[in-house]
Amino acid sequence: MPQQPLILLLRPHPVEIGPLSEAGIVAAIPVLRVVPNQKALREILERVDECDWLVLTSPRAPYMLRSIREHLLNAARGGLRIAVVGPRTAERLRAELGLEPSLVPESYTGASLAEELVRKHKPGCVLLARSEKATPELVEIFRRSGTRYYEVPLYRVEKVEKLADTAARVADDFDYVVFTSPSVAEAFFSKYHGEPSFIPVAIGPTTARKLVQLGIKNPLVPSTYTLEGIAELITRHWASKGADK
Repeated sequence: MPQQPLILLLRPHPVEIGPLSEAGIVAAIPVLRVVPNQKALREILERVDECDWLVLTSPRAPYMLRSIREHLLNAARGGLRIAVVGPRTAERLRAELGLEPSLVPESYTGASLAEELVRKHKPGCVLLARSEKATPELVEIFRRSGTRYYEVPLYRVEKVEKLADTAARVADDFDYVVFTSPSVAEAFFSKYHGEPSFIPVAIGPTTARKLVQLGIKNPLVPSTYTLEGIAELITRHWASKGADK
């Protein structure tokens, strides 16, 4: 058995490998591209002063808000608070906008974020800036709780056909394939057919559910829904495979 596993990381462009490089030999293929919504920033500027919370559910969101940084800083001085889905998004919020999150949920999912926000802070109005094709759980929680919200599609993701083809062709040469969103899983399995010989890894439960819907049984899911959590999971899993031999 090789000392290190081969890991295929599937993410939107641009791809950051980060701590996953410590778990094995990593190849990254950006099977999706991110396309900004040109109207989103204007809509955010129109709505942000109405709301007491801004919710960001991906690390790329703060980067896309850089051009309205000063307005967001002023809104924060006026009482706007920011909730982010996890530590990576919090890190980018500080780096790109110079803002500190008021809420990072204990479990790094959109549903957990919405549940904690509603339960602990009872927001008057939420401005939700995220992907055009995002999972519905978060807004369903706002609806059930009667929370007023505005959802702004900050960007959309598009499949990179040639790279999705490439990923599908080479996937079985890897020990693990890491799926970082439901959209990534859909893009990959639109090209990949057959019984995988690789071990599928989902970054979190929402992505895992999508993999199951696509016919993949029992994908691995880390206890912490980050690349750090995936690196730890693969390290432990690979070590256990070696112990079994």
